[in-house]
Amino acid sequence: MDQEFSYFCYRCGGENSVNLPMPKAPEYHHTNLICSNCGDGTHILVSHCPSCTRYVYWINDISIPDLVGGFARYMVHNMQALIDKAAIQGATISIDTPDSYPISATCPCGEHLSIEIGIPDLD
Repeated sequence: MDQEFSYFCYRCGGENSVNLPMPKAPEYHHTNLICSNCGDGTHILVSHCPSCTRYVYWINDISIPDLVGGFARYMVHNMQALIDKAAIQGATISIDTPDSYPISATCPCGEHLSIEIGIPDLD
């Protein structure tokens, strides 16, 4: 389901409007918004409230899904170094990692929801 998303640019104050997919939480849509006036970009995560007609959004200058993926790669690299050092000493280490990273919000209707950003399986 696409829905019109209107916002004001943080840099120049220009009004922008774009149609975005609005999947129901815990699914989300991630995109980079570009101001039609000054060209400034910002990242947005949007999700539709499962209980009403509203949507919830997170605006950030960084890409949250890329940040989660980068952190996962960093942690896997560090965990693998730990596992390798333990193996040299004859120990076995098993580390379970979650499949997703939740980000919670409360819709104006009062519904508590969270989106689930997938964490890549890198091992």
